Amino acid sequence: MNCFIFDVDGTLIDSSGVYLPALAQILEEGGYPYTQEMLKKAFGMTGRQGLAYFGVPEEQRDAVLRRWENMAYANLHNVTIYDGILDTLRALRAAGCKLGVVTSRTRAQFADGVKPLGLQEYFDTIVCSDDVAHPKPAPDEALECLRRLDCVPEQAVYIGDSAFDMDCARSAGIMSVLALWGGHVPEGLPVDRCVSYPSELLHL
Repeated sequence: MNCFIFDVDGTLIDSSGVYLPALAQILEEGGYPYTQEMLKKAFGMTGRQGLAYFGVPEEQRDAVLRRWENMAYANLHNVTIYDGILDTLRALRAAGCKLGVVTSRTRAQFADGVKPLGLQEYFDTIVCSDDVAHPKPAPDEALECLRRLDCVPEQAVYIGDSAFDMDCARSAGIMSVLALWGGHVPEGLPVDRCVSYPSELLHL
């Protein structure tokens, strides 16, 4: 494989401790019921998909999303890059691999919540949910990433931590690799391979 595509949240960065408590508070303020399992499931969705999942009316989603983002960004200093990610990205680049990102974040959300961490320099392209008509779990983002990288599905892997990621990879014809290090992985997902540490990706 010479093309490695990564999800962001729960795969490259540990952000659940910032975004999920903020989401829980937003839901409590609005009187929307939720469980911890529902929060984990929503973690792989776009912000608007997540709010729809919890029953927030469409006309309120933009305002609720802005409040959710503002609460999360106030604690951005608590978001960290997972151990081993940077070393693995450097090794893949040194080996001549093409690296891309496919994320449920919008361009603005990526710029505000991820770019400050310095990850962008490692990737040849970044595809966000508002770059395509149909974001994850549809294949559009992954296919757009392949197009930008000039890579065929058979030579690519997509590394993520959610059902949305694995569905996106499978529908795009890309090998799905489930990252287990985030600790929020749903059980029983149909995947091509599971990896417990970022360094295991070098074997691909």
